[in-house]
Amino acid sequence: VQDLLYKDNYDPATCFGNFSDKKKPIIFSMARFDRIKNISGLVSWYAGNEKLQNIANLMIAGGYIDPNQSSDTEEKSQCQLVHEIIHRSNLQGKVRWITFLANRRVVGELYRCVADTGGIFVQPALFEAYGLTVIEAMSSGLPTFATCYGGPSEIIEAVSYTHLT
Repeated sequence: VQDLLYKDNYDPATCFGNFSDKKKPIIFSMARFDRIKNISGLVSWYAGNEKLQNIANLMIAGGYIDPNQSSDTEEKSQCQLVHEIIHRSNLQGKVRWITFLANRRVVGELYRCVADTGGIFVQPALFEAYGLTVIEAMSSGLPTFATCYGGPSEIIEAVSYTHLT
């Protein structure tokens, strides 16, 4: 999992970008790449906040690094948009993007490793029916920020280290 987080020259088909400063905490998000999941909105928000870029790295998991590998038009469009934001905003060395992870053990360990950096999990969806990633992040002890629209508001209502946005 450490390689997934930090290894430079990781498989370019499954990983894009690296962290210039590996000591910064990580803002982590994982979701399908469609408009409602709003990963592109998270990347855009991070790109617009230089102070945040100075104190934290951003790691996103989902989609395809090469948009042409997707057969879904919306996913392809969102992957292209994330690439455009990263390049236009000069986020090289601050953002790492890995493809979808199907191995639940690796996902659980990834949450724990992000927590060890002092990082957080952000679920930026415009609406989320259930919020499995919110539950996974919380169960790993990772401070979690999530949409207040949909299921996450019920899941995290009474948890003090979790925030609705």
